[in-house]
Amino acid sequence: MANQADVGQALQGAGVNVSNLSVKDVGGMTAVYGAVGSDEEKKRAESAIVEKVGKISNHIEVRGGAARSYTVKAGDSLSKIAKEMYGDASQWKKIHLANADKIKDPDKIQPGWTLNIPA
Repeated sequence: MANQADVGQALQGAGVNVSNLSVKDVGGMTAVYGAVGSDEEKKRAESAIVEKVGKISNHIEVRGGAARSYTVKAGDSLSKIAKEMYGDASQWKKIHLANADKIKDPDKIQPGWTLNIPA
């Protein structure tokens, strides 16, 4: 059975943040519990854990549409924010669409802006 440190390393390597992470031995099977922000994160988490420790019983839940926000810092770009929030820089368009009222040019975002980050 894998331990919490093994699972945590797998998740960190995949860039997935699982809140309230818990790892238990259930009848000889590694059971993983916690919560992520999207179905995509859940799939990435499971894939990374299975690759590192083998078959698991996945009890990771997707948080129900909890809106997130991000405050733009100097040097940020939408792709950099997408990489941080989703683990995939190509998801920048999702952030742009969610903030179309504020972002007229996706190459010109301003430090201090608070952006909505969709799930």
